[in-house]
Amino acid sequence: GDIPVHACLGLPLYDKSALLGVLTFDSLDANAFSSISADTLNTLQTLCSAHFKTALELAHYKQNAQHSHALVQELTRDTLTRDGGEIIGQSRVMQTLKNEIKLVAASNFSVLVLGETGVGKELVARNIHMNSARKDQPLIHLNCASLPENLAESEFFGHAKGAFTGAQNARQGKFQLADGGTLFLDEIGELPLAMQSKLLRVLQSGEIQTVGEDTPKYVDVRVVAATNRDLKNEVAQGRFRADLYHRLSVYPITVPALNKREQDVTLLAGYFIEQTARKLGIKQLKLSAEANLLLNQYNWPGNVRELEHVISRSALKAKQSQWQNPIVTITSEHCDLTPQPNATMLVSAKNTIHTITNQPLKQAVESLQFAVISEQLKQHDYNWAATARVLSLDRANLVRLAKRLGIEVKKTI
Repeated sequence: GDIPVHACLGLPLYDKSALLGVLTFDSLDANAFSSISADTLNTLQTLCSAHFKTALELAHYKQNAQHSHALVQELTRDTLTRDGGEIIGQSRVMQTLKNEIKLVAASNFSVLVLGETGVGKELVARNIHMNSARKDQPLIHLNCASLPENLAESEFFGHAKGAFTGAQNARQGKFQLADGGTLFLDEIGELPLAMQSKLLRVLQSGEIQTVGEDTPKYVDVRVVAATNRDLKNEVAQGRFRADLYHRLSVYPITVPALNKREQDVTLLAGYFIEQTARKLGIKQLKLSAEANLLLNQYNWPGNVRELEHVISRSALKAKQSQWQNPIVTITSEHCDLTPQPNATMLVSAKNTIHTITNQPLKQAVESLQFAVISEQLKQHDYNWAATARVLSLDRANLVRLAKRLGIEVKKTI
């Protein structure tokens, strides 16, 4: 047509026998390409094919890297929110805990999570990460109690190929994997002393030394550690480095035991009942009033983890005994627990022991409850609030229990 092109040149770009594309040249000068030899064109074709193949591969790798990064973020988010990921509890101590988590999450401080076994220290660490600026980056978990001492350094900092016997491939450590994110060190009190000094160096400078390599690397990792040990006492006994303790406990958080969380047992039990119902395929699962009372009276030495296991076992027993019922109810008989009254309650109830030993468990429990509540009411001038405090019960729940047991206080003039 009218396009003022006077010379054209085309080069097919191949990767072996596969056509990758075509490179074309146009010129207004009709003789622009006349002086180019066939050898020069072949060389140009080879070079352009190689460069184009490299460009395609780089684009492919970049797309794969972006996909992998998005996948890691999605898997991290799924892991953090699995089974809810929310801290359940409305008691005063739990409200304080939630406020502390929000406060420290916004910073970049190291956090030391303290508490008894089973209170939910890992859940606290996950919430700190989810509420931080690093929430889209990985949260890497490392249990210090399960580390073989001879492999601990490799687990933390990685190793080069051939660094030691059995190191057939290079491997990244947990600090490299957590770069830009958060590293959760569970059971930090079990960490060997030899590793404590190396961990201290990372916390101080961000510098890690991969096993088998000479060049140090730098990482940006926030450390959240947890333990059920008294680290101050461990420091005093020489089993934990004082400088590492102070580095880790920039902001210490103590997770309260379940027996210190007034009325949270009922909330948690309801949550675990919903979970268990889905796992066991039960359409409707509920907790009887007597079973709920029994759960609230128990001392829970295993804390939230023990409560979860008790609900799971009880639901399984209830399903087996009520398989024909549309609604499965967990009763006190399904809960393999007995109330654990304190020493004062036991002394107050000592005169009733001989009357309940030959009764069925449910009647025996109710008889003991009747005796203890009656005795405490007498000792506290029939004041419901004072009695509830002594028995570690909510006043309204105590009144309801007393009414069910047939205890009534009449005030007359």
